[in-house]
Order: sequence, then structure tokens, then C-alpha cells
Amino acid sequence: MTKKKETKKEYNLVRPPVVTFLGHVDHGKTSILDAIRGTRLQVCEAGGITQNIRAHQIEYKAKTGTAYKITFIDTPGHEAFSEMRSRGANVTDIVVLVVAVDDGVKPQTKEAISFAKESKVPIIVAINKVDLKGHDLAKIKRELSTAGVQAEDLGGNVMFVKVSAKKKTGLDQLIETILLVAEMQELKMQKPKEGIAEAVVLESTTDKSQGPISLCLVKSGEISIGNYVGWEDKCATIRALKNETFCSQEKAQVSDPVWISGFQKEIPIGVKLVFYPNQSDVKAIKNEASETPDEEKELSEVLDEDILSQLLEAKTDEDDIIELNIVIKSESQGTLEVALKELQKVSSDDVAIKILHSGTGEITEDDILKAKNAKGIVIGFKSKIASKNQKIAKQEKVLVRNYEIIYELIDEVADVLESMKEPVEIEVEIARAKVLKTFELSNGSMIAGCKVLKGTILKGYRCYAERLSDKEKARVGEGKITSIRHNKDEVKETHKGSECGILLEPQIDLEKDDEIVCFKIEKSQ
Repeated sequence: MTKKKETKKEYNLVRPPVVTFLGHVDHGKTSILDAIRGTRLQVCEAGGITQNIRAHQIEYKAKTGTAYKITFIDTPGHEAFSEMRSRGANVTDIVVLVVAVDDGVKPQTKEAISFAKESKVPIIVAINKVDLKGHDLAKIKRELSTAGVQAEDLGGNVMFVKVSAKKKTGLDQLIETILLVAEMQELKMQKPKEGIAEAVVLESTTDKSQGPISLCLVKSGEISIGNYVGWEDKCATIRALKNETFCSQEKAQVSDPVWISGFQKEIPIGVKLVFYPNQSDVKAIKNEASETPDEEKELSEVLDEDILSQLLEAKTDEDDIIELNIVIKSESQGTLEVALKELQKVSSDDVAIKILHSGTGEITEDDILKAKNAKGIVIGFKSKIASKNQKIAKQEKVLVRNYEIIYELIDEVADVLESMKEPVEIEVEIARAKVLKTFELSNGSMIAGCKVLKGTILKGYRCYAERLSDKEKARVGEGKITSIRHNKDEVKETHKGSECGILLEPQIDLEKDDEIVCFKIEKSQ
């Protein structure tokens, strides 16, 4: 039997394709990328940066021996990170939709499909966990078809690849499929519309040694250390360029993911950066921006402030609403944005969250003191706190909580808000007596001869009279039991089935067949 000759293909690519992995949580996006990355990337010592939209580049050696670069963007799968997932899809050339064979199409799978279609980029479906037994691939194809993703063998144009991140199978086929789709897309090397290069910010954070840094994707041109960068009406000088593993590099080219330092403050995610060789070119942009109308300038200044800090500030009258004051810190702009959006959802008309301050980096002494002055708490999301600041928090009696998982953060804050709500007063009936006859005493007081229908009636109980009128019971007065008599004797209590005389204050004009209802007030959240 003659062995089938393996096809070797050269791919005509003018630049590395940018590929975003999307899909439902735990379907294996990161596992597949780690499997690809671990076998093909020389890793340097990382600088302590945990990426949330992780971007990295590999060099894949095809069967022909030719090496091709591919840039991968990995986005979180939890629904709270939909903005980050959307942002990833909007900077990509190709979407790899990861679907676990044992779980099928889920809500975030459909959301990812929507993002890809809105971005007008091709989809490749990676069916993961095919090493598991008993899976039904045909069923998943039908589910995806219903969601708008039609496989080639069902008359569509979407390529499907079976992979196992655990067994590391199907990875080469997936990469070859990516290269093939990239070639079919005829990716172009775009010229910068402004300056010598353009990039988009994927993530921003503050590093201890580097200061504010941004993970960027180069969209056009070439960036070098020493270039000047402009955005909005601001500028900076590039001090350092580092790749995704924090190895230093001199230049960054089209489709490269790169960490850039030299900024005075963190750059908002999604901002376009324009690079120039000369500072005078950047100044021209600043001057041009300064000539904008006053209204636009005012708006720009507002946007320039920490918008996220203001996002959740209560807009209702402080007298009408209870507020939980929070200082929140996160490791990066992306995770901070997610935390704030989720916190907004747990505020209610009764209890609201007020953000005193939000930012990235470690929890500081200043954060703790801000919370103390406002009788608030400090929340960290994937943040850090030095031991000295932990001691300060303890001394100042400020609650500091740090979370690694967004679910836990939101659930605990929701519980705190629930406990802060003003308790609702509920009237609970505890006893009832029927008026048989009324008597007027010599001092003018009225005593009601009653039979106890329910419970035990005690002296001092609060009560009201209930009267049947037009087949409906109406409340006709409220008072307090000041005296109970049984056979002319004063007693403290009387029980169901017994007859007694009841004296009320203030006096209620009782009638025969009225019912005296004793009650207590209970409070509930």
C-alpha cells in the first residue's frame, strides 16, 4: 500500500495575522494557547505582570520549513468580561471560537459569535477536549449552525478543527488552518494615517519599577525606543519596549504585542496611540487639540478625570439612600473596569455603592485613610497590599478585602449591601378576642367583655379593633391593653377559650362582635 504524500504549503502573508481566542469560560481557550505557546516560544523572566487580555506572538515553522509569526490574543470567558472580549475581537483579523466537546454552545459562545460577526472577521471553530469519550460532534455542529456558524460539511464556509489541549493533538492543524484563512483574507500592510506608527491599547497597569505601562498592539508602522507618542492632547517619550514575557526589545512592528513604558499615568483601554520621530510633531497635535471649542474642551477634561471613580456615585438624595463607601484597587485597567461594572449591578434603590476612589496597583496607606475618613472599606481585585499597610488597616480599624475571583467579590459585596438595608417592619398577629358585650364603668371608662379566640393575651399588648362592615373587615382604632379582669379579679394574662374583661387606652368605641387583635412588630431585611 502506497503511503499518501503529505501536502506542504507555502503561505503568502505580508504581515503576521492577529488571532483572538473567544469562547465560554472553562472551554479551554487559555489551555490551547498555552499548549501552542509552550512548545514554540522562548520565554524570558516575566516582570510580574499578569495579563488579562493576554497577547503574545509565536513563530511557527511550517512543514515547508518556512517560519511564520502569529499574534494571539486571549480573552477571559466569564460574562463579566464581555467588554474585554469585545475589545479583543475588535483588534483582530481572525477569531478562533473554542467550544468544549462535552459542553457545547453556551451563552458566552453565542456572545463571541456576535462579536466576531460585528467585527466582520472570519471564524475558525476549535472543538476542544476531543480526547473525552462519548462526545457528539454532530450535535455541536447543529447547535453552532443554529447560532449562525455553518460548518463546511453542512454547506457553510467555517472551518472546524478538532483539538485536545490536554493531549496536545490537533494544534498543528489549527495553526495551519489559521495561516490558510489569513492568506485567504489577503491581509495588507497598512500605512499609518498619522505619524510613523499607530497602536491600540489593550491593557494598562502600573509596574513598581516601570511606572504606568500599557500593553499595545501595533496596527501600522514601526515603533522604536525614543519615539514620541501622542494620544488625545497628551504626549510622552517611549522609555522601554518589552515583549509579552517582559524581554526588552528595541523595536516593535506591525501585529506585534508590546508593553510600552514612559507614560505619566495609565492610558485608558482602547485608546489609539500615534508615534512620531520628533517631539515638535507631537506638540503640533497638542496645540491643535487646545484650539477645540470650550464645550469640547470641558468635555475632554471631564473624560480625562478618573471616570471609573465616578461611575457608581449615588445620584439620589443622601437622606433617602444608604451608601456603602468603597475604595477599590485592581491590578490593571481591564480588571478594574470589570469590577466597577459588576458593582454597579448590585446597587439598589435602597442601598448604593459610592466609589470614593478607584485605581490600579497596590493598596496603599492613602487608600486606607480615604476609606477611614468616609467610614468605608477597601476592596482589592487581584491587587496586593504590603504587610506594613495591612498593619495600618488593622490599627485604623479599616476592613480590607482582596479577591482573586470576580464572583466572590460581587457576592460578598451584595451580602454587605443586603445587611445594610433598613429593616422592614412587619405586623405579626399574636392573639385575638371577640367582643361579647361592653360595659361603662363609673369613671366613664369602657370595658369590653370578650372571649379569647386565639393565642394568649397579656397586659401591655398593643392591639387594634377590627369590625366587619359590608363583608369586609375594617380597622377602627388602636390602643394598648392596660387591664385584664377575670371574674372581677385583675390578671396578667388570659388564654384561648377563656372569657375576660379588657380595658384599653386610649379608649376605643367598641361594638358587639368587634374583634380585638393583639400584635407585635418584627423587623426583617
